[in-house]
Order: sequence, then structure tokens, then C-alpha cells
Amino acid sequence: MSNGITRRDFLDGVALSMTASVVAPYSSLASAASGRGRADYYPPLLTGMRGSHKGSFEVAHNLVMNGQRPDTYQRVDDVYDLVIVGGGISGLAAAYLYRKQKGPGAKILMLDNHDDFGGHAKRNEFRVDGKTLLSFGGSINLEQAAMGPAAYQLLQEVGVEFKALQDAGAPDYALSNGAAPFGIYLDRSGYGEDQVVAGPWGEAFAGAGDYRAMIDSLNLSADDKAKLISLIAGEKDYLADIPLQDKDRYLRSNSYASFLRDRVGLSSKGSKLSEPWASAIYGVGNESVSIMEALGLGAPGLNALGLPDSVTAPEETQDPDQYRYPMFPDGNASVARLFVRKLIPEVAPGSTMQDLVTARFDYSQLDRANSPVRVRLNSTAVNVANQGDGVDVSYVANEKAVKVRGKHCILAGYNGMVPHLCPELPEAQKESLAYGVKTPFIWANVVLKSSKAVRQGGASVYQCPGSFFELVSHAPPVTLGNYRAPTGPQDPMVMFMGHMPAPKGDSSQSARDLYRLGRHKLLATPFSDYEAAIREQLTGMFGQYGFDADRDVEAITVNRWSHGYAYEYLQLHDPDWEKGQAPHELGRKPIGRISIANSDSEAYAYVQAAIDAAIRAVSEVTG
Repeated sequence: MSNGITRRDFLDGVALSMTASVVAPYSSLASAASGRGRADYYPPLLTGMRGSHKGSFEVAHNLVMNGQRPDTYQRVDDVYDLVIVGGGISGLAAAYLYRKQKGPGAKILMLDNHDDFGGHAKRNEFRVDGKTLLSFGGSINLEQAAMGPAAYQLLQEVGVEFKALQDAGAPDYALSNGAAPFGIYLDRSGYGEDQVVAGPWGEAFAGAGDYRAMIDSLNLSADDKAKLISLIAGEKDYLADIPLQDKDRYLRSNSYASFLRDRVGLSSKGSKLSEPWASAIYGVGNESVSIMEALGLGAPGLNALGLPDSVTAPEETQDPDQYRYPMFPDGNASVARLFVRKLIPEVAPGSTMQDLVTARFDYSQLDRANSPVRVRLNSTAVNVANQGDGVDVSYVANEKAVKVRGKHCILAGYNGMVPHLCPELPEAQKESLAYGVKTPFIWANVVLKSSKAVRQGGASVYQCPGSFFELVSHAPPVTLGNYRAPTGPQDPMVMFMGHMPAPKGDSSQSARDLYRLGRHKLLATPFSDYEAAIREQLTGMFGQYGFDADRDVEAITVNRWSHGYAYEYLQLHDPDWEKGQAPHELGRKPIGRISIANSDSEAYAYVQAAIDAAIRAVSEVTG
């Protein structure tokens, strides 16, 4: 069974309470340069606090929290055929599809509140000793096996060569091959001493290989070890008192944490062993995911539920690519870059994914007056309204409140903002749009001057139960075009570290409640705290091999996503709606000449969902 980690299209704080008195609503916080006319503007190289960076959210927060938007706007530009709010995968795909249907002369404007395009598909780029190192800042891999034909074909059109991309990656990297081995790190504060154990843990949790010896090697109590081995081996049916016909309902309506605690008898330490996968995929711990959902991620216990062999037995023949997910060196940032280069060829030379990887984009080409497609960064939309035969889109950029007009508009940001951007919406639709709460997360990238100590750990990906960063790995070991992933023990390297800030829940809190709490915590945490946690954890993991944080850490980029992945319905907290009646389906209905395209509107946090949403929205716009 796959450990399931790649199911997720997988990163200075500000005060929690924001009021108009803290900072003028349209001050220099929102006035970072848009990149127009500046050949030296290149945000992928910026380090420190990225993702939801300073200047990207203040205007929106004032709108949402205080109802504040400008009273007057300066109208700019001519009328566009299409204005897109949001420069992530959905927005870029929508622009590409619209131009494909309407022709190269179609006038399209894209607005984004961040200083870079791509949304969560963010590129983190570093230069160390003359070498370029890459990593992802949000969206990680491509789920080729789960894609529908439309999304697959569109990605091929813009330049993704799936087979070549898969071959470019290391086969033992668990973020692009869910069946690959990984490591487990147990920290000193939770388990008595720092311990790293690498091996085929995905297979071990499923009862394959020498799982007894692997469990026995961990810093766990003898009682926890015995109970874990019994659980994995399927020595008893822990649900023997539940009739077979009722087990499916039980597995969907009870948390995995309660199962491990009440049925198996594990301590909190033993119960956390596979929790990092749930945190990475769903942004919450075992208390908030069902038994069924946890088992689907490869957590142990499938053989100990009294289920028939037809459910638990592995397939006789398995597609070797079933758990393989092609991945660029910078994650899905390259997907965003492929779209941008197709839309605005002047931004970078070349025509293939191979020459794209090392291309330095010229951001001054994104918003040229004579270009039919324009991408305008650092521009936060504050009002979108149907007006006669068009749509007025108002936004704040460079301390100015401006307005543009489009014949149509696609909102490709996230659902939670739509009710505030479009006051004309019916109240019922606003409620549907506000139902889902995006999963907050931190993806941090840490540049190390030397990879020698880290490579001695024996794994490229680690799950770290109980640690601040529950997922730690090397940056994608993908060699593509002129980009060469570091492989030697003395080479510099990038470490990726994932933190999910949502607190552990109880039966009274839904995942949406926890996401809100985690978002507030994330925004209130300064960069210095993240840096301290990074140094402490890497020392705990690799200090035994000679790692020295003061000597080895070269740079840190913290990608903070307070509004992260799209909300996916969870079995413990959400009803099983009839088709067409789920909040995301009701919320995405067009409003006059305004359509909605984002992964929220599909309730699925993956690249193919963002593309599917764009296909739907463009069909609404073009009829």
C-alpha cells in the first residue's frame, strides 16, 4: 500500500487584530513595485517571509474585517475582453483557454495581489557558490494518474512531457513516488532522545517486509511496540463487536485517533507515528480524520478490522506508475511559468519544459501596454460588479485605487473573498462560498552550504511525529534541461520543511474551526520563531552526523500560506450532500458576466482541479 503522501498537490508575522488605525488602508504596505519596466525585478530569488508576504494581504484584510474599500477610483486602460482576478493555475489556465477560443488578439488582464504569479505554485530560487538551486513554495507535484483527459491534454499543450518529467526525477523520492522508502524522526522532547530511522515504512505499515524489527527499533515503550505490531499484523479484529455490514459506517464516522486510543490501546506517542501524513494531506491531525481516511493514506490497521480479503488483499497486478507523480525541480511553479510563457512569449526564450527550468523570466514584460495579455502583480481587487454590458473591476495598487472594465470577468482567487468582492450576490450563495475554509500551512526552504551530514540520515523524506515541522525532505531531486540537482556529499542543497499550524482538535471542533485557529496563529508568528524552530529541528535530526546550524545554514525562505489549500470535505465534519447541492457547487454559479474558477470551486486542492475549474468558467464566459 502506498504511504499516500503525494495525494496532496503539496511551505515577520503581523498582529492578529488589524484595524485601520494600525496602518492606513492603502499605504505603502500595498505599494510594492509591479515589475513594470524593471528588468531587475525577480521575486523567485527573494528570501525571508514569502507566500502571503507583507503587502499581499493588508488591503484584503481591511475589506473583510472592516468593510473598508476606497470611495473613488481612477479608471485606467481600455476595455478588456476578459479580466481575471487571481494569477494562480486557474487564472493562467483560464487566460490560455480564453485566448485559444477567441484568438491571439483577445485582450486579457490578470490581477494578482502577490508580487509573483502562480498562486501557491511558487518558485523558490537560490544562488550558492555560483550554482542555482530550486525548490517549491507551495504546490508540489502532478497527479498524472488522477487527471481527467482535459487537464492532461491542456498540460501537454503548454509543454509538460509527462514521461520525460517522471524519468527526470529520482525514483526513491517519496514526494514523487508514493511507494518509495522514507524516514521517521522521533525528537528528544517527545521520545526521550533524537532518533532517525530510515526504511520502507510504507510497506512496514501495511505489514510487508521485516516490519516487526522496524517497529522494535523505535524509541517507544514495549507496550506500544507490541500493540503496533499486533495492529499491523492483523492478529485480532479490533472491531469484532461491530457487524460487517456496519463497519463501513463506523470507519467513516469515528476518528483514527479514537480508534488507536480506545480500540488498540496505544499511548499518544505511539498513536502519532503515522500522523504526519494526515497533517500533510488534510492539515489536521488524527483526531480530525476518519479511520477510513487515515487508512487511505497508508496508516496501519487495515488488516485488523475484520474486513474480507477482497478489501485487504493487494491487487494481483499493479500499475508501477500508480504511485508515481511527475515533478519539476520547483514543483508546479514550472506549470505556472509554462502558461505565462505561452501567453506572453517575450517573458522568456525557449519553447520546451527543458529550457524553461533555468530560464530567468523578465518580469518587465508581464504588463506592457502593447501586449494583448497583461499580468499585473501587487494589485488587490476590492470590488467586482456587473455594470450593463460589462464588469467593473476595482483594485488597489501602488497606493492608488483604480478601476478597469472587462466584457467578462473570472474570479480565480479563492471563494472566501468572493462575497466581499461581489456584494450583489444572493445571501444563500455567499453562505455557500464561505463554507469552506482554506488549509493554512508553512512550506519552508532551507539552503545548506553542504549536504554531507543530511545525506547520512539515509532518507530523502522524513515524517516527524510531534515535531514542529512534521514533514522534512530534500528539495526535489530532479535533473531537467540544464538544471542539475545536487547529488554529491559536499554539494549545497535545499531542505524542504512542512508545518501545519492548525491545533489538535477534539470532537467539538470541526477541521474548519481548527483551520481558522491555525491561520491566526500563523499570521501572529514572526519569522524569527520559524527560523529558531528550523535550526533546532535540523540539529536534532542531523546533529549526530555533524550538522551545525550556525555553520551550515546559508538562507531560509518561509512560504506562509494563511489561506492555503482548498477545503476538501472530511467524513467526520461534513454532510454527504446530494450531487449539485454541496456548498462548492452552489457557490460557483455565475453572477451575470462574472464566473468563478479556483480549486475551492471543485473542493479539491490539486492542479487538475484548478484546470477543470478554468475549463468550466471559460465555457460559461464564451457560451
